[in-house]
Amino acid sequence: MRLISFNIIKRLNFQPPVPKQQINLCQIRNLHVKPFVLGINKNSFGNNYFKVGCSFLITRRMSSTKPAAEVSEGLPFKTLRFLPKSGQEKKGSAIIVLQEWWGINEQIKVHAQHIADNANTLAVVPDLYKGKLGLSQEVRSHYQEASHLMSNLDWKESLVELEALVDSLKKENREKIGSIGFCMGGEFHKPRVGAVSLALASHVAAKKPLSAVVTCYGIPSPTICDVSVIAIKTPVQGHFGSEDKHTGFSDPNAAYSLERNLEEGIERLDASGKEIAIYRYDGEDHAFLNNEERSLKMRKEQGFLDFNIKNQELAWNRIFEFFNKYL
Repeated sequence: MRLISFNIIKRLNFQPPVPKQQINLCQIRNLHVKPFVLGINKNSFGNNYFKVGCSFLITRRMSSTKPAAEVSEGLPFKTLRFLPKSGQEKKGSAIIVLQEWWGINEQIKVHAQHIADNANTLAVVPDLYKGKLGLSQEVRSHYQEASHLMSNLDWKESLVELEALVDSLKKENREKIGSIGFCMGGEFHKPRVGAVSLALASHVAAKKPLSAVVTCYGIPSPTICDVSVIAIKTPVQGHFGSEDKHTGFSDPNAAYSLERNLEEGIERLDASGKEIAIYRYDGEDHAFLNNEERSLKMRKEQGFLDFNIKNQELAWNRIFEFFNKYL
């Protein structure tokens, strides 16, 4: 989301309206524009032109982000595949992009395409809910549905299924596999079982460690996995907001706990270990990387603070540099 200011000059096939007539402009090319009022005035370009000046906020619009392919053969779930739009794909790598608790919604597809474009590699989104979405027209209903879907997910089975996805990608000669996950936490009063990217990295650490793993505002419960084994063989990066109030899952204490557990795992084995980079962002709340229209609406419904675009850009740049370094 950003502030745009510019002038528009547009040819009309009819006489211009009277000065200061109000119109709504809702779309400019592929950007969604929140409705605003424009003042219309004639100018020296003649009777079939008008010129306006305006400033307004834009977000990504609701139209669907389309993957390059959908693949399910030989896998326990459908996967969406996103390729760099530049066509400059690194053939020997891939990044598994793991959903928030909503399921495969527009936001996770936007993230996946963004990652593919900037890490120059295949981004794969597995459908852990197998076709279901925690979304509804009713605000209360979509939170309840998302909570129900996540709480009823068999986490041990899901990790085995994700391991099968890693194996499948390696059979395509993609030896460098990375993973990134967004939240997947749950309600404040329930145990934290998500942060699937770290859980996957822990699950495969012994025999087929990932080449890089990123977690965005979330750590898994120790009942699901032992994060201390990850950084012995896999570089780890994390992104957390200083104002995140998801206690024990993505708040500042959770970020510190993750960092310390990763370091202790290396110290315990007296190993050299891999890179550990856990970043905190001042003034940021939960899910501060989300920028798709409905996701922004849901952040507002949950009472989250507005994000700082500079922090968002900084986090993404760190993520892309990390993946480009290790994949």
